[in-house]
Amino acid sequence: MRSDVASYPEHWEADVLLRDGTTMRVRPIRPEDAAALQEFHVGQSERSTYFRFFAPLRRLPERDLDRLVTVDHVDRVALVVVSGTAIVAVGRYDRVAPDRAEVAFNVSDTLQGRGLGSVLLEHLAAAARERGIRTFAADVLPGNARMIRVFTDAGYEVLQRYEDGVISLELPIDPTEASREVVAGREQRTDAASIHALLAPEAVVVVAGSAEAELAVDLFTHRRVPDAVEVTRVGSALADATLGDAAWFASLPEAVSAHRTAELAVVAGTSREVVSWLPDLARLGVRGVVVLSGRFDGDPSQQELLAAVRAAGLRLLGPRSFGVMTTVEGERLQALLWPGEPPLGSTALFCQSPAAAQNLMALVERYHLGVDTFVSAGHRADVSGNDLLQYVADDPEVRAVGMYLESLGNPRKFARVARRVSARIPVVAVVGASYGVTGAGGPARGRDVVEETMHAQGVLVAHSMRAMVEATQLLATAPLPRGTRTAVLSSSVSLGDLAAAQLQHLDPAPDVRNAAGGEALVAAAQALAADPDWDVLLAVYSPPLRERDDAVMAALAALADTGRTVLAVVHGLVGVTPDLTAPSGGCVVAFESVEDAVAALTLAATYASWRRTDHGGLVSPDGTDLRAARELVQDALEGADAGEERALTAEQSTALLAAFGVTVLPSREVRSTPAALVAARELGWPVAVKSTEARLRHRADLGGVRLDIAGPIDLVEAVRQVRSRQSGDAPLEVQHMAPLGVACLVRAWEDTLLGPVVSLGLSGDATELLGDATYAVPPLRTGDVHRLITSLRAAPRLLTPQGGRMPDVGALEDLLARIAVLVEATPQLRRLDLLPVLVSSEGVVVLQAEIVLAATVRPDGARRALRA
Repeated sequence: MRSDVASYPEHWEADVLLRDGTTMRVRPIRPEDAAALQEFHVGQSERSTYFRFFAPLRRLPERDLDRLVTVDHVDRVALVVVSGTAIVAVGRYDRVAPDRAEVAFNVSDTLQGRGLGSVLLEHLAAAARERGIRTFAADVLPGNARMIRVFTDAGYEVLQRYEDGVISLELPIDPTEASREVVAGREQRTDAASIHALLAPEAVVVVAGSAEAELAVDLFTHRRVPDAVEVTRVGSALADATLGDAAWFASLPEAVSAHRTAELAVVAGTSREVVSWLPDLARLGVRGVVVLSGRFDGDPSQQELLAAVRAAGLRLLGPRSFGVMTTVEGERLQALLWPGEPPLGSTALFCQSPAAAQNLMALVERYHLGVDTFVSAGHRADVSGNDLLQYVADDPEVRAVGMYLESLGNPRKFARVARRVSARIPVVAVVGASYGVTGAGGPARGRDVVEETMHAQGVLVAHSMRAMVEATQLLATAPLPRGTRTAVLSSSVSLGDLAAAQLQHLDPAPDVRNAAGGEALVAAAQALAADPDWDVLLAVYSPPLRERDDAVMAALAALADTGRTVLAVVHGLVGVTPDLTAPSGGCVVAFESVEDAVAALTLAATYASWRRTDHGGLVSPDGTDLRAARELVQDALEGADAGEERALTAEQSTALLAAFGVTVLPSREVRSTPAALVAARELGWPVAVKSTEARLRHRADLGGVRLDIAGPIDLVEAVRQVRSRQSGDAPLEVQHMAPLGVACLVRAWEDTLLGPVVSLGLSGDATELLGDATYAVPPLRTGDVHRLITSLRAAPRLLTPQGGRMPDVGALEDLLARIAVLVEATPQLRRLDLLPVLVSSEGVVVLQAEIVLAATVRPDGARRALRA
């Protein structure tokens, strides 16, 4: 056990959501918390005190109090949950063995049942893992059923033993698939509860300040409020902005004195005004604040605004939000700076800036897109697209989600949440920003990494806002394609040929039926309605002189009743229109061009295929030794400053990989010809000779590598040739020849946005020049590992016989799974390169490994926390 005192771990501080959606703060205990801890203790019931200390204790003795608030943040750790300045819960551990600690919790009697115990366990376990602890133990009295459930409901394998009137619990705290599912489920429920007031309020207060009041006035002008929602307006600017029986008050204190209540506040004012309003808004019962104004670059800053909002237990949408629009009891609630009112529907839309929101709303109106929920996050200080996804995850009224993402604050959480949502409803996203994703290929390929990560989670990536709206509308309106059999009905041979060409990527090739004239088109449409041999139909109708035949339109609209996916390209029509709505209410979505229709159809087919695919369970390769890996990493970083990088030696890299069941082909570094001969005899002929000079490393084309050297004479000449190409006296490397195979490049790195990333490419120009690489963010499922291989453009090199023999793709999948587990379990890993990895019919061989570690801390994904 270590006895040193670590510096105060600020990264353990976090704002958290409770079961009812309110916010509180978790942080390490401090010596100055003594008075607050005593007050917390005195306020507890005798029963709770007895459960915690196994004895009655009205007050904490000064000596015990000092010990409880003075910890070293290593062997003795305590976390408190605070509401304002009051402590409302405490969780602590004391190390009793190198990887084992005893834990205890105490939660305020007044807050029992709100999830504080489970939150504390998650955060305490994350801190313990960081300090090398892997097992928690606790002694609990049999009557303390709540605390027993905190442990047993966490998803860990809990061992229980009853002895001498005490239940002894023991649980390993390394995340498991079950514990991850528990955390994800709790996170979804608390996130959704926290923005319920924003999207389903029973009462709204609108506040206008001295500056930017015109935003609030404009909001009132365009607002739509259901009869069931009570409205309060505050501020002189809103004195004349009447709407029904909305009450008016000159100031918030007046509204408080009049006992007004509200769940949602929509405000416009200076940063100082908004911050000053928060206490009174909380007194009104407000749970969510929409800030329309955007001048938060001064004092107080946006970060200070967020801190004040969190301290008040609220959620914040904005600053510079365009507002929200939602559906309450079947009626529109529109707190949005937009004059129009789109039809009610089954889509949820998310964007950020007012400019993007205006463009999106214009498209919504043009396409007659039915909207259930619309959220503009503005500067996205708090509420983000992740929160919207959590909210709609279980909403039966929402059938599709469209998102215009100008930035992603927490893409790792987005990937995790989006996968859960995509399992039920489609999510279509536009990545409107560039990301500073680092690692293989450099930041320039950051968009590729983010988009491929989205694809893996079932998110459909559109490349324009219009394409996103079109795809979202199709997915919300039409059934998912149940297969890939495609039919084309066209009034024009040329347009039919164009559609067939656009759809040629589908298998089987589309069945094209051209029919000139109204009667022929009606007959063809009726025949298709009775034909079971298609899954998707694209109808292209271009009437002469642009005069649509009503009979043709009725026949096309009737195709919506087939229960299959039908799209139409009809001149002058877009979106959902009365012309293509059947008497039953079913609709055929119209598109402006064949290209637009095919783009939306491709996304729908991709999603349907993703839904049908078995993605498997989390990879869990056998033969891993996590303890050995942790000890090696700890030794390698001994004495390192925070953020300092250290490259592992070849021996250290080999040992770390071996802890995860990965073998590196042995090699010897030599500086002379005699040493090369000795190495070759030890390793066994034939051998390869390679330069270690950076310019020549792995470059056979530049003379830096000589292969298949069968004996001493050839080796002497090979050493001479390689040395002649070097510009310095870098050592050479001698290695036994591996079986010939497909050369691959496996990389992993820690990204500041995504966390751990694993990448696969084929060695050479395919990866380096053409960017043919695939990416995934652990933890990975077996399907993710398979996709890393099959999604490569050069995948046929791995999936077809090479020299008459099939590469062992299964062995490559096993290697990728092990690297994914390594990078997930090693937050100190900065980057890892296996280059090359040879894949042959005999398996995989890793020729060389380069690993760099850094003394850094990764935010623990196994604990719930709001983004800072």
